[in-house]
Amino acid sequence: MLSGYFIPDKARPLAPRPHLIPSIYLTCVIGSLLPQGKLRALSVTSVLIYLIAQIPKFTTGVLAQDSLGPIQATLALLHWLDFFVFHSQNDWVRAKDAGVPRKGWKQKLGWSWDLNIAMRGIGWNWRVNNVPGGAPVGTLKWKFVRKEIFQAALSYLLFDLSQYPVTLTAYATSSPPDLFADTWPRQMLLTWLPALASCYALKLQYSLLAAMAVATGVSNAEDWPPIMGKLADVSTVRDLWGKFWHQLIRRKLNIPFRVLKKYVPIQKGTLTSRYLQLYLAFIASGLLHHLGALNLPSSSTKNNWNQLAYFFMQPIAITVEDIVIHLGKKAGIKKSWKTKAAGAVWTFAWFTFSLRYMVAYHFNALIFEKPVVPSLIRGWVRMTSGSSSVADLHEL
Repeated sequence: MLSGYFIPDKARPLAPRPHLIPSIYLTCVIGSLLPQGKLRALSVTSVLIYLIAQIPKFTTGVLAQDSLGPIQATLALLHWLDFFVFHSQNDWVRAKDAGVPRKGWKQKLGWSWDLNIAMRGIGWNWRVNNVPGGAPVGTLKWKFVRKEIFQAALSYLLFDLSQYPVTLTAYATSSPPDLFADTWPRQMLLTWLPALASCYALKLQYSLLAAMAVATGVSNAEDWPPIMGKLADVSTVRDLWGKFWHQLIRRKLNIPFRVLKKYVPIQKGTLTSRYLQLYLAFIASGLLHHLGALNLPSSSTKNNWNQLAYFFMQPIAITVEDIVIHLGKKAGIKKSWKTKAAGAVWTFAWFTFSLRYMVAYHFNALIFEKPVVPSLIRGWVRMTSGSSSVADLHEL
């Protein structure tokens, strides 16, 4: 009965409902303005669960959005539980408040809004680790806006260059072939192109949001540090996840460990603590993304395991490289450009191998069958060729 309520079928009706995810976040904002206590915690959490349960009942008509919806909604629920149920909201302090008490509904609403949309804790006393440095305080508004608009345009072009070649292959059809049966060079190419497209898509969305937020005065330039770190800082798998890739859900992925720590005495700084956090975070990330997979009737249980495998194998790779680094230090090998280069090669090789599972999941779930973002390259090709179809290019 429960599976039938939460797991969708192919016959569900079409209803984009663009209001649903915003209404979930709005519920969190309004809920945080209510008096603290068990009644607030129970009532708001119940409303959030009810709204989230509506997601599988309809399809937006776009598989990528159907996959993203449950993830966004669950992140909002976890944010609510973390900041307003597991903790007192009095624990959170904005740097710009400087001890000034919140008086009046406007100040309280602004504080609540900021806390509910803060993903990395920028400007708060809970800022997550390894967030790149952003614009200095006092940066001119329109200078920052112009920079982000340029960054958004560049990210779009790079996204299009990465995504378009994939749409010309059989992997972007309703009957995609088995990626793992393809030749190694094609596997490598068709793994990295979607991965790069995903990175540029995130950067595109982030730059547009940053430009709009600063242009409208909702926030300041210093509130929007880059979403990604620097590849130059990456020489291990741990580095890529912890220093380069976005840290938007880092705190939420640490919730399982923090809950476990309440009931099991785990000493801070020990190997047990270090690796429990590592493994639980990736398990949580895998399960979080699995919620999106469950909302896709186009994907199978076997295919969904490709995505889970991708997340579950990451901590194993990090553990192996930690052991190798430890043995290297014991052998007297010092950090140098050579060790960094060797680490970069290892990291590239690892993701070339492991990313195939994530990309294969997306291919088999038919997410690439209908592009979400219009392609400038595709439009140019059609215009210059005089053809409205590129079906003849699917043999690439």
